[in-house]
Amino acid sequence: MSEQLPPIESLQSTKTRHKIKPILLVLLVTGGLAMLMVVLKPKEQKKEDIRVIPSVEVIQIQPIDYVIPIRSEGVVQPKTKINIAAEVSGKITYVADGFINGGTFDKGDELLKIDPRDYELTITRAKANVAAQQANLDLQQAKSDLAKSDWKKYGKKGKPNALNLNLPQVASAKAALDGARADLQLAKRNLDKTHITAPFSGVVLSKMVDLGQFVGLGTSLVSVASTEIAEVRMSLSDSQLHNSGLDKFDGSQNIQVGITSEEVAGIKWTGRIASIEAQRDARTLFNYAIVEVAQPFSQQSVPLRFNTFVNARLDGATLQQVYPVERGNIMLNDKVRVLSPQSTLIYKDVESVYSDDDFKYISKGIDSEDRIITTGLSHSKVGDELKLAEQ
Repeated sequence: MSEQLPPIESLQSTKTRHKIKPILLVLLVTGGLAMLMVVLKPKEQKKEDIRVIPSVEVIQIQPIDYVIPIRSEGVVQPKTKINIAAEVSGKITYVADGFINGGTFDKGDELLKIDPRDYELTITRAKANVAAQQANLDLQQAKSDLAKSDWKKYGKKGKPNALNLNLPQVASAKAALDGARADLQLAKRNLDKTHITAPFSGVVLSKMVDLGQFVGLGTSLVSVASTEIAEVRMSLSDSQLHNSGLDKFDGSQNIQVGITSEEVAGIKWTGRIASIEAQRDARTLFNYAIVEVAQPFSQQSVPLRFNTFVNARLDGATLQQVYPVERGNIMLNDKVRVLSPQSTLIYKDVESVYSDDDFKYISKGIDSEDRIITTGLSHSKVGDELKLAEQ
């Protein structure tokens, strides 16, 4: 008999069991190792809670007398600026060397000269007329004197009238002489007007004529500005006006102002408050003080030129015994953090009388013994223990 083979289903079952056994073995070994690790794992020791005391840095501030600085700005302008016009007509026959834009001159310097010959001839004619009228007056006066003498000499009765004594002719001659003298004086004045002189020490801003040009009466010749005094129109807020004391300015105070320009480093000019404008600017509501700067072109080694933008500073009121505390060390509700003598956190309310970009100046709430905390404390509350940071 031939050998019978096992059924196909039996062979497949046997193969399946052979594949599963290794997998079960791996799972059993892995599970056993996991249980062993759990058993052998060391027990965690329970940590004790550790309380951390925050470290802080502190400052102690001494009181000072603080002078409030009043800062502003403005543009330099001449106090006196005029256009000189011709008062007589004629041809310009002379111009000064300094008769150029930007040229300087002293008071009384001759800037221009108009041809004087016509006016000299007018003076000659006026003098001749004065002499003629003087002769006529002398003649009429002599006739009057003779008539008076004859009236007495011939024993005429009664009082002679004005016509008998030639008095109307004498009065007319006197009036004519006065008119001739006035014409002579006018001719001399017109001759003087041919010499255009500087009314003050200054600078030429703009010349309108030149040598050889004919000018008529009223022709603009030159625009000039005085260099004796310059002005700066300084804007001030209401608080600045109050802190500077200028709200009570009456002109008698001598308030000095320092003038500087970013265009000229290291140079400082000195001015003084001359007046406070009567009205505020309608648009900005700023107040304006007029600062006068004497001799702006010669006060320092560098001239303070017109139309220069400048910074102005003056000393305001003096705050007595205030504590300058940096803004970063003051909370929004005007409190400061202080380290108490018991090394705990406390808050103190403070009052400031003035502040600027960096500091508030405290008048009440702290003293020089207080240790003001400069370290940020985001999670600490009043009464929490603190310690000083190691230096």
